[in-house]
Amino acid sequence: MKPEVRFRIISTSLTFVITVVFLSILTAAAYAHTTLETSTMSEGVRVLNNLQIGHACGAGTSVLGSSVVFPDGSDSTILVDGAPYSGKLTDFVSNWGPNIQPLVSREVFNTVDEKNGPDGNVVGFWAGGGPGIPNHMVGYVPFRVNATNIVPQSCATSVRFNVNIIDVCAVTPAARIHDAGVAEFWTHNNLGTVYDRKSDSDDGAARLTITRNTTSNPLPSSCGAGSTVEVRASAAQLNRDMPIKVQGVQVWPK
Repeated sequence: MKPEVRFRIISTSLTFVITVVFLSILTAAAYAHTTLETSTMSEGVRVLNNLQIGHACGAGTSVLGSSVVFPDGSDSTILVDGAPYSGKLTDFVSNWGPNIQPLVSREVFNTVDEKNGPDGNVVGFWAGGGPGIPNHMVGYVPFRVNATNIVPQSCATSVRFNVNIIDVCAVTPAARIHDAGVAEFWTHNNLGTVYDRKSDSDDGAARLTITRNTTSNPLPSSCGAGSTVEVRASAAQLNRDMPIKVQGVQVWPK
């Protein structure tokens, strides 16, 4: 093979490899939301999960901590097949309450602790401290989801809990948390709180979906194909539970 032909082949191959790598990086960046590593699980099964932090708040920033809030079910908004439902979460889930438990880990942050609602149930958790997660790295914060059961008499084929998450890159007063480089919001955009994501579409919140085990818990014959249920935290709960508190003292927002 002539040298110039060999050069053209090598050059074309390198261009192809560089293009593939570049497109892979762009794809990863486009989907680098903060999510739950396991977003779907079957009812009746306990799962070890991770908060998956995809990036910080821009070049030169690091995630110093994260605040995570699950709907508590007490005053949550419930949708059935996309339509508002005026009943209670217990119409679909029999044991929502003591289902989320953060795990002790210092691999990413120095401290992790649970958030408790008025009845003492864990409604979320926070993690923070240490050097943080640089913008180009990914971090995992472990927690456990205890077995969650769908009510046998219900028509629910799945129940999706929307999880509000904020990654904090700088500790500021609430009036500044939407400043550039301060925080990333993986929350709803329409609750009317300072913690809302500023976006035209309501696509920020992470998801935890519990699916019905139709073998051990078949749908009633009257349900037809069944229904999907969605649970969203209320504005009141987000205002109460999103701040990070240490021994009762709020440290974020200042």
